[in-house]
Amino acid sequence: MTRRLKISLLSSLAVLTLGVGLSAALPAAAATTDTSSSTGSSSSSSSASTTQSTKVTSEFDTDPNAAISLDSAPNISFGKNVTPNTKSNGSYAALSADNPVEVSNPGLGSGWSVQLKNTPFTDATGDTLGGAVLSLGAPDIAAGNTGNPSAAPTPGAATKLDGSGTNQIVFSAAAKGGLGVWTADYSLGDINLAVPAGQMGGVYTSTLTWQLSDTPQ
Repeated sequence: MTRRLKISLLSSLAVLTLGVGLSAALPAAAATTDTSSSTGSSSSSSSASTTQSTKVTSEFDTDPNAAISLDSAPNISFGKNVTPNTKSNGSYAALSADNPVEVSNPGLGSGWSVQLKNTPFTDATGDTLGGAVLSLGAPDIAAGNTGNPSAAPTPGAATKLDGSGTNQIVFSAAAKGGLGVWTADYSLGDINLAVPAGQMGGVYTSTLTWQLSDTPQ
């Protein structure tokens, strides 16, 4: 399953938008003794303790048409910046990232992974933001609900995207793990666009492709 999302870069005075067991126990009745002082004889009675085991059964069925789904992924904006044309290269922090990467698994034990690639940053005339590299730090992983007992997915290493179209793993769950809803959230401080000096001003856009596979990596 593939979702294509865009990240914008604006430059210059234009844009650099870069079975349960239950048991019940009955207490033992105390033995009683009746003693007669006239006869000197006694008698006693007792009741034996007993236990019983019962079972609780619950069945859960997965829809035969159920599928693991990629529900959202972020659009990223770097706002407006001055075109880098000094002795220093440009480095830009993201201003917004609107969604986490969210995966829903309705109970399939195959495991899954999300991979990411991007296209070069290009403007409407076909000019490219040469040498631009988009970096994403390791995301924060969280379950969509409290107390999810499933083995949590793991984030990939920090991702550097240079527009070459090479897939990189950003989020992955092992077999029988990652059940339910899980998110990978990128904080703005972990998103950066590095641009070498020597660029034309313009509005540059890179397309991010987030690809979900129902196999772990």
